[in-house]
Amino acid sequence: MKLITIISLWFLGITLAALFIGTVVIYNKLGAEIDFELGMELDRQIESYANRIEKGAPAHKLAYDRLEIKQIPMEWPVEDIWLRDTLAYHDPMNRNEIQLKASRSFKIDGKHYRISYYNLVVEADDITETIVTTMLVVFFVQLVFIGLFLWIISKRIFRPFNDSLSSLQQFSFQKNKPLTFPKNGIFEFDRLNMFLEKMSKKLLKDYRQIKEFSENLSHEIQTPSAVVRGKLELLMNEAITEPQAVLIQSAFDSNERIRRIVKSLAILAKLENEEFETPNPYDFSEGLKAILESLEEVIFIHAIQLERHIQDGVILNIHPYVAEILLHNLIGNAIKHNQEGGEIFINLDNHRLEIKNTGKTPSFDTAEMLERFKKEADYPDSVGLGLAIVSQICKNYGFSLKYEFEESFHVIRIHFT
Repeated sequence: MKLITIISLWFLGITLAALFIGTVVIYNKLGAEIDFELGMELDRQIESYANRIEKGAPAHKLAYDRLEIKQIPMEWPVEDIWLRDTLAYHDPMNRNEIQLKASRSFKIDGKHYRISYYNLVVEADDITETIVTTMLVVFFVQLVFIGLFLWIISKRIFRPFNDSLSSLQQFSFQKNKPLTFPKNGIFEFDRLNMFLEKMSKKLLKDYRQIKEFSENLSHEIQTPSAVVRGKLELLMNEAITEPQAVLIQSAFDSNERIRRIVKSLAILAKLENEEFETPNPYDFSEGLKAILESLEEVIFIHAIQLERHIQDGVILNIHPYVAEILLHNLIGNAIKHNQEGGEIFINLDNHRLEIKNTGKTPSFDTAEMLERFKKEADYPDSVGLGLAIVSQICKNYGFSLKYEFEESFHVIRIHFT
């Protein structure tokens, strides 16, 4: 979820909570204020009628539908203002309505009068409707404000952040250039950019050191390995005893294994560091056919039955050298870990590559075979890096890789999408 969306949701949530609380407070406060003001108005009306009676106006002639004047015993104490809701007939509306009734007594010229005055009450439904309508208008205005506010934020305030994110996405070890960011005047973003610049310089420095060490190690091992290989080949051509021949062959095989390990680790390091060029459209179908043609003799020697269904024109965005490594490792693995007179089934279309081969039941989980130096004990000559390289290539190019054992078949599926 985007940062701007999170801010929007939080802002809307807080606004809704504030509006709800405000609605409750306003409802209670407005209702109480209306009752208070209405009570004060009724009290003033009652006093005005009491003053008219005191000036000689006949009490029975003043009474009408909203005014009630009743004479009560003189010995009763004077009653203070008393407010209550009641149901009374309202002549203009020609029906009974909830009204507020205020009563108060006065002793005038030896008589005790209770004067009651009615007035229509503003009902709770009317108050609620008014408040809800007002709050909805406020909320709509708030939404418009939030929309404009977030638009301004996304366009201006978060622009330095988006620029930094774009620079990070374009950062590459191959360019060998540390990140640089212009000052934007926002303290937090400037601190973040300073850290990213410092981090990129450290990463490039460490990368160069590791790369140099790997290249030197590979070179220094391959040179003496080639010398050892040449001398062992010379010894093989000399007159030697059978025990000596066995020892020489063992040494030659070990030397070859060291050479393959160094080469495989160098390829893995380049893949992990993404040192290969930007992917180009590559005809995967033709590449697979070429690999099968080059290994045709090996397949024939092991009497393996090959069945293939290769769709023409399968184009993938992948470096040609990397594609050759991927295919060679997969086909080579299917041949090496097969059995005499076994079978290999290959299916390729625009969506996936599937390779099935007969072989022994694995002694551990097939998912572990994708890890480095994982191999079956029955294959001591294997360096255990072939499938690890395949796995790393799939990660680099966004392919989905699965290795399973189904009904006596080792099955590798690579989904391209």
